[in-house]
Amino acid sequence: MAMCRSSLTVVAAGLAALLASAVAGAQGRPGGAPPAAEAPPPAVLIRNVSVWDGVADRATPGQSVLVEGHLIRRIAAAIEAPAGATVIDGGGRLLMPGIIDAHTHLALPMDRPFREDPGYVDALSLQAARIVLMHGWTTVRDLGGPSQGLARAIAEGIAEGPRVYTSAAFISQTSGHGDFRDLTERHPNGGGVPDAFEHRYALLADGPAEVRRAVRESLRQGATAIKMMAGGGISSQYDPIDTTQFSLEEMRAAVESAADWGTYVAVHAYTDAAVNRALDAGVKVIEHGHLISEATLKRIKAEGAYLSSQSFGAARRYAARAADTERGRKGAQVIAGVDNLMGNAKKLGIPVAFGTDAFGSMRAYEAGPSEFGYRLRWFTSLEILKQATSINAKLLALTGPRNPYQEGPLGVIREGAYADLLVVEGDPLADVRLLEDPAKNVRLIMKDGKLYKQTL
Repeated sequence: MAMCRSSLTVVAAGLAALLASAVAGAQGRPGGAPPAAEAPPPAVLIRNVSVWDGVADRATPGQSVLVEGHLIRRIAAAIEAPAGATVIDGGGRLLMPGIIDAHTHLALPMDRPFREDPGYVDALSLQAARIVLMHGWTTVRDLGGPSQGLARAIAEGIAEGPRVYTSAAFISQTSGHGDFRDLTERHPNGGGVPDAFEHRYALLADGPAEVRRAVRESLRQGATAIKMMAGGGISSQYDPIDTTQFSLEEMRAAVESAADWGTYVAVHAYTDAAVNRALDAGVKVIEHGHLISEATLKRIKAEGAYLSSQSFGAARRYAARAADTERGRKGAQVIAGVDNLMGNAKKLGIPVAFGTDAFGSMRAYEAGPSEFGYRLRWFTSLEILKQATSINAKLLALTGPRNPYQEGPLGVIREGAYADLLVVEGDPLADVRLLEDPAKNVRLIMKDGKLYKQTL
């Protein structure tokens, strides 16, 4: 309890006072509904659009879409505008679902944020959320870091940004990918003095009992799913890429504890050994996986697990600049496996979730749309858009009763779905690179029935 109180004390400094109320996490309320949501926006009727629903292989021209409150109420060729509704002429342009980023870190807007003033870090996170929303990215799956307060502030209308499915603190073994301590810093479970702010980012756990406690603490703090570090990472100092992290018993403890809350575990893992151990433990989602073999991919498919990976296009530039550093060498090692992973996934018909793994600087969020173009090396524009909408929505639905948005589906345009939608200049189904310039080509952005951009 002392560590929890000190965490709240630190976060209360500056802007974090706005966000720290996340200990009451959105999923802790009846039905998992967002807390104290904004009043429903007025009805909006968008006429004369070509509707792509996020699933089909082509768009349906000459449609109208009626939005009432937070949901899409009707889609038809002709709809009479309700009294008081805002009516928008789409001019025959494409209407599509808002983009979903399956892997980002809004609470990590700079390198080693736990060494900075928490109010400053939270201000950067608010700005990052706004940047992402104005790309037309209406939902993100935040895979580690204290984004739960940001998620709540956005849900309550205090801040502008995408819907945030938070995983709260990373869970890492000692000397794992989430162990951010300096080399001479004593272990918090071995007599060291816990750094309150740092421990909002990662929970160190060794042994099944500590793992269960860490999972339950993350869920208490507002996590909708659990993020574990199952293998070495690029940005961490003391764990080579080839290391396999957490024992089978430890991982099973995490999976069981998450399942007790109706949700799941996703793991950071690059190698066959790390991924196969995670699958043995019942893990449902593999994050990254860049160095795995075709045999392991076949197992992922056979067991109905999910692959959430990235092109690491931006990381290529970083690795080139930092080639003589340990991080640069690790990055090059992982990037060398990207072609093999994506090519094999395409060959085997394995859906690959669309994500950026943005963190570390504001430039990472600004560059997010470049992921669309990078993926054209392996996938068609239509396949990429399905990854970024309806396929990613399946990952969100794995949160079950911890899902903070249960009124309707996300990632699709259909009656009863959440009104997260874009109107785009040109045809991104034929050339997804149009979405790399959202300022020019995304003409309308709506999230939860509210207009955030309208330039038609």
